[in-house]
Amino acid sequence: MAAFQPIGLTSIIITLITGFFFGLVLESAGFGIARNLAAQFYFYDMRVLKVMFTAIITAMLLIFFCTTVGLLDFNQLGLPSTHLGPNIIGGLALGFGFIFGGYCPGTSLVSSSTFRIDGMFFVGGVALGIVIFGALSPWYYGFWMGGGFAARLTLMDITGLDAGVLVFAVFVMAIGAFGCAEIMERIFQRDDQPLPKETQRTRTFRWAAVTVGTILALITLVVGQPTPDKLVAWKQVELGTRIENREVYIDPAELLGLMYNKQVQRVLLDVRDEADYNMFHVRDAQHVTMPDLDGDWVKKIPVEAIVVVMSNDEKRATEAWKKLAVRENVNAYILAGGVNRWLDIYADGDANVPDSNHAPATDDDTPRHRFNEALGARFPCARPNRYPVDTPTMSTMTAAVAGRKFKAKIKLKTAVRKESGGCG
Repeated sequence: MAAFQPIGLTSIIITLITGFFFGLVLESAGFGIARNLAAQFYFYDMRVLKVMFTAIITAMLLIFFCTTVGLLDFNQLGLPSTHLGPNIIGGLALGFGFIFGGYCPGTSLVSSSTFRIDGMFFVGGVALGIVIFGALSPWYYGFWMGGGFAARLTLMDITGLDAGVLVFAVFVMAIGAFGCAEIMERIFQRDDQPLPKETQRTRTFRWAAVTVGTILALITLVVGQPTPDKLVAWKQVELGTRIENREVYIDPAELLGLMYNKQVQRVLLDVRDEADYNMFHVRDAQHVTMPDLDGDWVKKIPVEAIVVVMSNDEKRATEAWKKLAVRENVNAYILAGGVNRWLDIYADGDANVPDSNHAPATDDDTPRHRFNEALGARFPCARPNRYPVDTPTMSTMTAAVAGRKFKAKIKLKTAVRKESGGCG
């Protein structure tokens, strides 16, 4: 599956409508006038803090409340990767530009759309800066793309706290910030810039907003974010359909091809008991437990990786797959027939075992093959040759087994180059 899809007309229309109303709100809040924005730094008009903090708190409450009650999967939200060095430098540059020019890039567009001369000059400066930044990018590209890289980093990752605790803490902090902002406005008030008088309607709306926000924050705090097991329960029908159709079960031959494909990053997870894993496991397979899949360990899996879960048969691997499948950034599959079927083919040379569209004859998840020594992956069948060879060590690897036919199930989330030989 290609990584990049063309933008549809519907997406373009939604983007234009959203952008129009976003600009309209900014203009209505006075963000198209430079002196209103600059007043933030002189503390006599704190509308920038109030409006922006209100937007942040509103979005935060709605996102995490919807996640708490199962209306939204937080993992589906696109979060930009964190690059600490470039983020700090970029933030400082934006702040200095805001102070000197009176606008940020977004508010300058709002200002220029109403034909304010200073706004149009600022937009011109932004465009010139973009050109210069692009022209000089080869000098600092390595730092810009890798300086302090921390992937998808959130406050939950940094603190280890549940999102509900952080949501409530940030909400309380915001209320305190609003109160401090109004105190600062009264202290630094200017005679030529009087503050608007608060009406009864405004006061009522403010208390209603605080009350609703408090209720949402408390629910998010008390209920907490859904666990993997709860997400599995919410998506039981969808997951059950994929399992019943066996669209996530890949044939051992497809896994073998994946192991030899240097263009695709792969993560092989073995969820069997440690004793079974130590006795034999597929080459490069990592031993993980169910609690590992419930925790933050899964976040370490690269987004572009193909994940294949395996157990002795399929039962335990299927339960593990469910915990991975509810995380939208994990592209996971199950080894059809498990390690037992892998050994049927590549240890016993049985070319007649069922393909990935058929369930195994037994599914008690116990090993059906015996080994004289616990060598782990140090068996030829842990990573057999992909094509038939004529060597004593691979005498059971018949042409029929090596050329096993299967229906490909793996779909890539990111584009890769096709396999090729030589310098390709």
